[in-house]
Amino acid sequence: MPSSRSKFSRKNLINLAEYVLLRSLLFLLRLLPYPVSRFIATSLVVGIGYGIGIRRKEASRHLERVYPHKSKAERKLILRRLYHNMGLIAAEVYLMPERKLISSSEISGREHIREALAMGRGALLATAHFGNWEAARVLPLSSIAVSVVVRRQRNTYFDRFNTAIREQHGAKVIDMRRGLRDIIAHLSNNEMVAILADQNAGSTGLIMDFLGFPASHWKGVAKLSLRYKVPIIPGFALRTEQGNLCFTFEPMIYHPDLEDNEENYVFILKQINSIIESYIHRYPEQWFWVHRRWKATGAMD
Repeated sequence: MPSSRSKFSRKNLINLAEYVLLRSLLFLLRLLPYPVSRFIATSLVVGIGYGIGIRRKEASRHLERVYPHKSKAERKLILRRLYHNMGLIAAEVYLMPERKLISSSEISGREHIREALAMGRGALLATAHFGNWEAARVLPLSSIAVSVVVRRQRNTYFDRFNTAIREQHGAKVIDMRRGLRDIIAHLSNNEMVAILADQNAGSTGLIMDFLGFPASHWKGVAKLSLRYKVPIIPGFALRTEQGNLCFTFEPMIYHPDLEDNEENYVFILKQINSIIESYIHRYPEQWFWVHRRWKATGAMD
């Protein structure tokens, strides 16, 4: 019977092989002009994701349930554009020169950040798998201190590599499994902490509607806001028609007089959902429809 040590060694070797393969591919692509490498990256993602069908059936089912009034051709176009957007995200994260990413990004709604941080309690950035959420790493270059709560990746080599990319301009990565102390520390420094508010929370979450179907929601962003009297700023890295990124921030959600209880968590989360859903309906091709958002409830099965 294989020992736990030998199992670990095999797993580590597989992880290392995957990592070396990715870094080798990135090295070759970075030798090319960026427009060429971007075209290859997006073509690979569309070809493999949409063409071969990685989670395509799930995403197609989600779109059909949420948008039954749209024609099959309209939903198919949204789906294809989704995979194209995923390819653009990969290109912008791993291939785009940082100076180009910075120069092609703009900020809308900075006044909402200033208003929230003026209270000295920090702010929670409630965001979603939308546009290019990974691009938030450049916000510190615009004098917006931000930390990002993430789920660590299975492959530790990928995880360290992606963490280094996310932190290169001063953003900080917080492990969601044991990050409360770090979150409180950053809020105490009057910084912004980003949390993906459209994550499936499994069996421990609050069951509420999302895009018209019951889904499990993490309580975290609402609980932190009510318990520590911290304002919430909804914000998204919207991809514009010109192909640039616009970090768009909405007016803060702040209810310091509400009690810290589950009923009020639902109240806060409904407000956040309403804003996230409005962006999804306006730009459906920019949301991550392949995400298993409704897995805990089976609402899309």
